[in-house]
Amino acid sequence: MKKAVKKHEVQDDAINMASEPMAIYLPASFIKNNVLDNIAQNSKELFTKVIAITGLTIKILSENIFEITPKTFIKYKNNETKIPSRIAELAIELSTLYELGNVVFGNSNVFNQWLEKENPFFNNNKPVQYLNTSTGIHLIYEELKRIEFGATA
Repeated sequence: MKKAVKKHEVQDDAINMASEPMAIYLPASFIKNNVLDNIAQNSKELFTKVIAITGLTIKILSENIFEITPKTFIKYKNNETKIPSRIAELAIELSTLYELGNVVFGNSNVFNQWLEKENPFFNNNKPVQYLNTSTGIHLIYEELKRIEFGATA
């Protein structure tokens, strides 16, 4: 008994496309140079840098981003109490994000204005809404990289 051979049709006009879930590919330098190398930095230096580079008030930083009280933020800033790792990591990532944002937009005021505008990349939400998580900061970082290289379409 002979087996029937199946013929497969090949379409010349077929589009070859990778089909994989969206992932965030951050440069290794984002993690290594900015988080791992600075995690041991004392909280006074870290929070002073965050205030300076972001141009945001202690009230906005503490309540909207770090989700702590302004009083606790000031304690961390003055090295009066140990800073939790989640908050230290978020502060380092926020500083890294603002370093890039200040390069792309020229200064923190213009960058903060961009963060406050609805953005199609963020489903017409304001990017500022995503500053309270590492994932959100990474998404904003990636969008800034696209803007920096002119790939916003």
